[in-house]
Amino acid sequence: MKTREFAIVCFVALFLTGLVSPIAAEKGDKQLRFGVLYSMPTDDLVVGDQTTELDDAVGLYASFEFQVSDLIGIEPGISSVGYDLTVEQSPFLDENGDTDLLALTANINFHFEKDSGLDLFFGPTIGYAFWDDIETDNFTPDPTDDEFLFGVNFGLDYPFGEGAWAFNAGLSYLSFNIAATNDDIGVSPIELKVGLTYSF
Repeated sequence: MKTREFAIVCFVALFLTGLVSPIAAEKGDKQLRFGVLYSMPTDDLVVGDQTTELDDAVGLYASFEFQVSDLIGIEPGISSVGYDLTVEQSPFLDENGDTDLLALTANINFHFEKDSGLDLFFGPTIGYAFWDDIETDNFTPDPTDDEFLFGVNFGLDYPFGEGAWAFNAGLSYLSFNIAATNDDIGVSPIELKVGLTYSF
């Protein structure tokens, strides 16, 4: 089984475990989160006078958290981002391209005591980054390899009144690269997330 297929199977298994886990917390301690994210890469690749970097990009995310206690939750998630890429080399013209990222992640969230319905949480992130080949304007596609990622995340849920819906926002830092043909292109983005949470 290919690496991508295997990781997706593991993700689905983890997701389903959260739905039926006998150790999950009581009703109201499961959250489905989804929305948009803004990814800001903080790294690049510099070789001599050539710089390769990814531009900021907008994507989508979804996750499902099941709390094993009132203060600890496990949150598998999936996100998709399409990045534009620029290769700058003086005195030559710039080369433009693009690549897509599909990331499967799992957070361990540590929750603070809720204050007036506000739910604050933070914790470590691990996962796997699946990259499409790099497509450029004037060259053949550059194959890429998938790789593990890790990072930290901070988030909050603020309910809309007494219902099951809430506003969700998050901030995370993830450490990973694009393993391309010649060298690794640094990415390591800071991600801002805004969306909705449904608790049940």
